[in-house]
This record gives sequence, structure tokens and C-alpha cells, in this order.
Amino acid sequence: MTPQCIQAVNTAAGRTLTAAQIKAIDDRISATMRRLARQDPVRWRAMPQDQRVMQAALQAQNDIQAEAARKVTNAQKQALATVATEQRIQTQAAEYGSGRSVALVHEMNTTGHYIEGIKREAMTGMIDAIEAASSRQGAGAGRRALMFLFDADNPAMTRDMVTEIFGGAAGTTGNTLAKAGAKAWLDTIESLRQRFNAAGGDIRQLDYGYLPQPHDTTRVRDAGPAAWAQKLLPKLDRSRYLREDGSLMNDAEVLQFLEAAHETIATDGLNKTAPGAFKGSGARANRGSDSRQIHFKDGQAYLDYMSEFGGGSMYDAMLGHIGGLSRDIGLVERYGPNPAHQMRVQFDIAERADGTLRRVFGNKPPAYWDILSGTTGSPVSARLAQIAQDTRNIQTFGKLAGAVLQSVTDIKDFFVTTGYNKLSYWDAIRNVGKMATDSSARDFLAMHGVMADSMLSDLNRWAGDNIRNNWSGRLANSTMKLSLMNAWTDTLRRGFSMTMMGGLAKMANKRWADLTEWDRSHLQRKGLTEADWDVVTQAQLTTFQGQRFLTPEAIRSTGDPRAGEVVAKVLGLITDESEYAVMNPDLATKAVQTWGGKQAGTINGELARGVMQFKSFPIAMISRHWRRMLEGDRDLEGAPLVANRLAYAASSIVSMTILGAIAFQTKQLVQGKDPAEMDSPKFWAKAMASGGGLSFVGDMLLADTTEDRGQLDTLGKMLLGPTFTSTADLWELTKGNADEAAAGKDTHIGAEALRFARGHLPYLNLWYAKGALDHMGLHALQENLSPGYLQRMRDKAEKDWGQGFWWEPGSGGPDRAPDFANALGE
Repeated sequence: MTPQCIQAVNTAAGRTLTAAQIKAIDDRISATMRRLARQDPVRWRAMPQDQRVMQAALQAQNDIQAEAARKVTNAQKQALATVATEQRIQTQAAEYGSGRSVALVHEMNTTGHYIEGIKREAMTGMIDAIEAASSRQGAGAGRRALMFLFDADNPAMTRDMVTEIFGGAAGTTGNTLAKAGAKAWLDTIESLRQRFNAAGGDIRQLDYGYLPQPHDTTRVRDAGPAAWAQKLLPKLDRSRYLREDGSLMNDAEVLQFLEAAHETIATDGLNKTAPGAFKGSGARANRGSDSRQIHFKDGQAYLDYMSEFGGGSMYDAMLGHIGGLSRDIGLVERYGPNPAHQMRVQFDIAERADGTLRRVFGNKPPAYWDILSGTTGSPVSARLAQIAQDTRNIQTFGKLAGAVLQSVTDIKDFFVTTGYNKLSYWDAIRNVGKMATDSSARDFLAMHGVMADSMLSDLNRWAGDNIRNNWSGRLANSTMKLSLMNAWTDTLRRGFSMTMMGGLAKMANKRWADLTEWDRSHLQRKGLTEADWDVVTQAQLTTFQGQRFLTPEAIRSTGDPRAGEVVAKVLGLITDESEYAVMNPDLATKAVQTWGGKQAGTINGELARGVMQFKSFPIAMISRHWRRMLEGDRDLEGAPLVANRLAYAASSIVSMTILGAIAFQTKQLVQGKDPAEMDSPKFWAKAMASGGGLSFVGDMLLADTTEDRGQLDTLGKMLLGPTFTSTADLWELTKGNADEAAAGKDTHIGAEALRFARGHLPYLNLWYAKGALDHMGLHALQENLSPGYLQRMRDKAEKDWGQGFWWEPGSGGPDRAPDFANALGE
């Protein structure tokens, strides 16, 4: 800005502005000039310089006035959100009969359900995009195998989808499936953008199809600013990079801009944070208001960049973008344009009311907020977070290949939750059967917000973490798929969800006052109010296969302006109850797993995740079912029998013991052993622990009892996690064997190396293939490396459980049928 312009600005302001204020005004006008130039470059360049400056200044003035008006509106929204939040917290406090801290945590838990409901409804619009992504059209046999095993993409379909997205789904590729997928994506993100802006956000719409750009910060950083910028330069749409006068920037100017962008990407934005400055999230409604700075010239340029510097696949980025927007929408709708400020106020109120912020299930409210807001999952160091995630993924594909055998105990939770929600057991059984055999029923649910959790990349209930889609993540996902764990979980959870939608449809013809005390209390705990239920009672229920269901479409059909909010709550309720029926971590479990919301990509955060791996299932069992059992029926009219404390406990204990015994015996049979003798307290104690989630290692509690494991190793595995155990094994394999060799002792290094490798390689421990692989050569190899190994197996099985082998260790086929009478001690 020239001295004359500075003087004019000071005169207009009526005071002398600081250099920083002058620069901010100058930057604002320059940015506005470039934005106006992009709208009509020819006309803009034809204008005299002073006219361009004047028009940009006027536009900037209008923008500032609009922003000021939005701030006023958002301040009003914030005040209204505070009142609404206060009402909800008071309702929760009355419902749970507890202090402010406890009520605040329940409120955040309800908001988590609400966010999930928004995401689930958004995904219903993505059906065509998902079909395009999974299409094998034009893929060869090898690529189809990769798509099945590792969720690899179909390159031709991906290329066409990206081209269609950048072209606004105009059909330029001639690929009708890709066009439909692109349109589904564009429509979905546009509806989310509008919903976010309606709640106080400010995301401008691009004039070309948008795709998220997930940068791999490690690869970007390793490339260096100059090399990264040079590789990116030819991929850009240069018409987007203009000077204030509308002329194109030259290479040097664009490279300078890119090198500055490199620093921001490589540091995850830390370069923009002043040392010592407050690092809060600020007004979440302002997220997305910054201009997107990297504009690719076409879809192929985008794909080329993603292959070299992208983090994960394009489809991962799309799902992640929907999940992130859903979180932002949920938080802004519930807590106003500045949710972080709202929570700081609520923490202060809770601290004053309770004397101090109280712990809820071991953690204080701020830990729950860090998880809910996404702070905990946002890595400080992407490199450290990825190394730690890879390590946990290795544990997953090495040790959970037989976890589905343990999951027979899900049946207990499924039926207890069915009874607790007063649903028909017969309908539940029938709907599970439909999910296993009827693709039209699965499609019906997908169209109404109930998709397979494996499709949505949700948390894995055993691993307890997001499995990122890199090499280790693909192997972990593939192992869970081939072990049939995903199929089992998805079938049960979708079957329950369908039953729940039918049960809600039966309630929908009753006014709020006509519902039982139990039903009203249950709905209120999930965040549904009488006003919400009034919308539900107006729904035009959806009929499918002769039955009526309460679906998002049915609620939207009311035309009520609050229909979107009610849909999110109903879908959140259905999803949460399905995660009681087939266990999945809740907010409390995630807080425990992360040691109070320790952030990813930090030493403490990754240590917490490593130690707590495989513990999500038993913790969730306690935080969900045990807490529900202890609450009882609360003497409410209309409560189901199973809600009674004694009935809940009795049905849970009996069923978990029986199912735990079935799971244990099944694993013995798969390993080639006769059923274990069941006439000892030790057997039933193990069965109860296995069925009730009392063990911190889930499936590993049923590990091969004939393996030589010390007490310290077992204790370390239970308390410090599988990564600790692997580290200890590796230390023994290297340093321990070196010490033994130096002392002239037998090392058994070969046998130990084989055992270590087997516990850290994918597929070798798949439950239906393990026995065959053992008898095809692994037993013989183990015997060769450690003579007497097979006999020790036989002796230990006989000593511990009174077992023989129906398929004798070594090579060859089975010698006889399993001796089931052995289970009875005969």
C-alpha cells in the first residue's frame, strides 16, 4: 500500500492504524482483487488499476459487513445454544439423579450419538458412490482379488469417478456408474455444506467438483519444499493463480506460494501458531472459511498427486471428509458456532456446582470433550502416530485371526439388549437371518442409514482403533474379513438395527403422554424430547416386505423444520443400541483407552493406545452392560423384566458362562483337541471370564494352553498389552539367545523365531486354516527346531484339561473323531 493510500485509510478510520492493521487491510484487498479477477478475468484486466482497487475495496467492505452481521447472528445462536444446552444438562441430571459433572458427560455422550446419526444419514446419499467404488467393472482377475482381499480400488473406475467429480458429474467419461457416483458425492457434500452454514458456518462453494486433499505430512516433509513445489506445479490449474490485476502468476510466483504452503502442510499448521499462544479450536463455525489453495487442473492430476503425496485412498478421504463435516455440524448444532467456548463455560459451571470436576468412569469431563471434538484423534506427530498404528495393526493381523470364535458370546448381549428395548425376540432372529441371506434387506437398511460398520471404517471393537488403509491397515482389514469377524459383526448389528426400526414404528402411533414411564425415560436418555416425539408421531412409516419401519425418510416426510435434527437423534439411538447388542466402544471406553484423551502422535498418547490394545471389549462390557445392570429398572412403569437388576445379572451370568464354555470348547476342537473336561471349577471360571469380557485380552485368553508361557509374560500381556509382549519376545529372541550362546547353553533360537513369526504374520492363524497349516508342516518344523515339542504339547494338554488329540500333532490327517464324552469326564 502506498503512503498516499495509507494516509487515506488513516483519515477514513479517524485514527492512525498500526502497521499490522494496515497490512491486514492490504492483504484483504489483494485477496479480494484476485477473487474478483477469477470471476471474469478478461473484464477485470480491462479495468483501470484505480477502478479495480475501488471495486475490490467496496467488495471487501461488503464482505466485512456480511461477516459482522454473521458474527451478530452467531452470537445470538450461541446464546440460544447455551440455553438449550443448559436445559438438556438439567434433564440429564434429573434423569440420572447425579451431579453436574455426570450429567455433562451424559450430554456429551448423547451428542456423540447425534453426530453418528448425521453421518449415517449422509451416507445414505452415498450409495451410488459406494457402488461405483466397489464395482469390478473392467477389472481383471488379479485386481478383483486385490479388491476383495485388501479393499483396493478399481483404477479405471476411480479415474472416471474423479474425472466426473471435477467436471460436475456431466457424464464426460461415458461411464454411467461413475457419473452416478460422482453426483452422489457432490450432492452429499453440498447438503452437508448447506446444513453447516445454516448452523452458523461459512464454507463457500467451489465452482468445480471438490475432493478432499489428505496430504501425507511425512512424505511431503521428506520431499522438501523446493522438490515438492516443483512436482506439484505442473499439476495445478494455473488459471486459479492470478495477480491482483488479473494476469497469471509466473512460475516463480506460484513456486513461492507453494513453498509457503509446504511449510503449513509439513508441520500440520504449527507454523501458523505463535509460541505460547492459546491453542484452542476457536469457533468451529469458521472451519472451512479459508480459501482452498491447491487447485488441480483435472482429475488425473489429483490422482497423480495422491499416489505420490496422499494419505490413504481417495475413498478414505471422502469418508473422512463426511465424518469430519458430520462432527462439525453436530457440535455446532448442539453447542452453537463456538462449541469449545460453550464447553469451557459448562466445565466452569460444573466445577462450581460440584465443588470440583468429578470423574465419571475414571475420567473428568474435559477428557470426554477432547475425544468428542476430535482433538484426541488429531496427531501431533503424524510420523509417530503412523509408526505406532502400524505396530498395533501388526498385532491385530497376527493375533486376532481366530477372534470370531470368541464372538459367539455376542449372542448374550444381542438378546439381553433386545429384551431391554422391549423388542420381539422372534423378529430379531428373523432379521438376523435376513441380513445373512437377503441382499434386498441389506440394501433397504443401507438406504435408510444402517450400513455395515466395516463399510464405514468404524472402530474395530477388538483392536480399539481406526485401522488406517495403508499396508498394515489393509492386512489387518483383510485378516478381519477373512476370519469372518466383519461378516459376523455386521450381520448381528444390522439385524438388531432392523428390529429396532420396527420396534420404534410400533411406538410411533402413541403420543408422548401415552408412552410408558420406561419408554419416555429411555428416549430421554438418548436425547429425544417430547417435541422430537411429536415429529415422530407424524411420520409416514416406511413399508418393506409387509412390515412398517421408522426410517429417516419417514421422518423427513413430515416436512417439519426440525426433521433433520430428529433424524440424527433417532439414527443415533439405533446405532448406539446396536453397539450394546454387538459390543463396540462408547465414549467412556475411548476415554479409558486413551488414558484421559491423550492425543495421538504423542509419546503418552501412543503408549496409552499400545497398552490398551485389545482391551476395548471388556472395558465396553463394563461401561455399557455392567452400568446398565446396576441401574436396574429404576422402578419405572412399563420396564421390561430383563431391566430388573437380578434378572439382568442372572441372564447375563448364566448365558455368558454357557457361551464362554462353547467358545472355549470350539477353539479346542479347531486346534485338533478333544473337548476339555468340564468337571472342574477352573473350567467354569475360565468360561465365565471368557463370556463376560473379564479378560483384558479377549481372544488371547483362549490361546493355545500348551505353549510355554511364564507368569511374567502372561501378566505383561494382560496389563501392558501385546506390543509389550512382542517387545519382550524379541528381546529374548535376540539378547536372550545371545547370552545363552555365550554361556554355552542351548538357545532354541529357531523354535522361538518360528513362534515369534507366527504371532506377527497375517493369515497363518486363521481359525479354519490353522490346523491344516500346522499339520502340513509347521508342527514338523517346530519339532525339528525344538525336539520334544510335540510331546510337550500332548503332556500339557493332558495335565491342564485332561485332553487328548483327535488330530494328533505332526503330519497327516485326523486319526479319529473328537471324543465329546471327554467333556463330561468319561
